[in-house]
Amino acid sequence: MARISTVLYVVAVLGLPPLANSEIVIDGRYDPNEDYVVGYEVNLNVEGVVDPVEEKGELWYHYDYDPQLKKKCLSVVFVQPLTLVDNSYGANSIGWGEDAPSGENHNFKDLKDYDKARFTITDVSGKVVFDFTLDYISEIDQEGKDEGSGAHASLGVAGGDGEVHSGDAAYLLAWGTSLDYNLNELEHVLTEDSPATDPDYTENPAFPGWVFEAVYEFRVDGAVLGGKPLGGVAVPLVHDSPNKIGKNKVYPEIGELSEEESGAE
Repeated sequence: MARISTVLYVVAVLGLPPLANSEIVIDGRYDPNEDYVVGYEVNLNVEGVVDPVEEKGELWYHYDYDPQLKKKCLSVVFVQPLTLVDNSYGANSIGWGEDAPSGENHNFKDLKDYDKARFTITDVSGKVVFDFTLDYISEIDQEGKDEGSGAHASLGVAGGDGEVHSGDAAYLLAWGTSLDYNLNELEHVLTEDSPATDPDYTENPAFPGWVFEAVYEFRVDGAVLGGKPLGGVAVPLVHDSPNKIGKNKVYPEIGELSEEESGAE
């Protein structure tokens, strides 16, 4: 495994699948019925911990043709396991505090103020064509409302903890995170305590659809590859502040191919 700028950086070499008319919706929620074509297991190495997290994450991708945008696009979704971090917080947090190896509690402000994930895309030659960090959730300004009004969203690369390290931000066509989905798509605006649940994360009928997994999803314009085949997608660094295992930094390592096709039969 190579280390670049002191960051553990393992690239998943992803072969280019056939183009297809995808039904993927970039909303921050991983739906196994969507047309994500290739999935990889992701080993998660936590700063200060010798062994990877026992439960693995998932990285799914699909290079497709968007009939509305009339261009080729790369869609990617990254899912972290509930044993590492989740969208439970406040009085209803699950597996945090004295129940977590790290001993850390989990509050909404931790997700809002610190969490982010870095992604890189390479062409077939190994050249990094796009390197960016996605914001997980941030407070947003609302016209006519004071700061602290409770409006939150993922700002992508345009603010919060997001930024572009190299490449053109215009190539990022869409993005979403699962907490953004919970607060805005589902309109479950909970910024103190997440929905009450049990250790199995059983859905709370008062807040249907709440996604407890921490998920990042995005779509990139295929033009970012400059006409070359796709080389790989990597997740050099995830910042979960805190996580349940140890320190804040997590270094994902792309593992074995999970499935070659995902989606409804």
